[in-house]
Amino acid sequence: MRFQKLRIFLWLALVASLAFAVWSWFRPYEWSPDSSARCTVEGVQVTPDREYFWVEAHLKVDSGKTHDLQQPVFLELSGGRKLEPADTTFGGSEGSGTTDIWLKFWLDNTDIAGPLTLHLNDGKLSIKAGHGVPPKTRYYVSNHW
Repeated sequence: MRFQKLRIFLWLALVASLAFAVWSWFRPYEWSPDSSARCTVEGVQVTPDREYFWVEAHLKVDSGKTHDLQQPVFLELSGGRKLEPADTTFGGSEGSGTTDIWLKFWLDNTDIAGPLTLHLNDGKLSIKAGHGVPPKTRYYVSNHW
């Protein structure tokens, strides 16, 4: 009888763990992205470099839409300051056009401590919603960091 309860408990723990893993894997970076941005954030790589950070946002262009190269692209910091990308890389093919965009920004400790909002096309995307400085190199799949 005692082993029967243990077995049931272990099965419930396994099912709960699997449910959490599936939820973590399939949740979006941002729950309600701005559709006028024409892109969604796939993930953000943060790499410390002394007192500075490289923040590289990977964007996926929405199906059937295009990125407007004439529109300015900038990262708005929590204090209202705006930064242009240090580097921009486009991915795709001739047949499909631009499907991916990587934007790289150079931020210092005070810049990365607050929320970060990316402005592109006619919309805004949340890159970071939380507060604090990341301690090490990490790839984020949610804007809550």
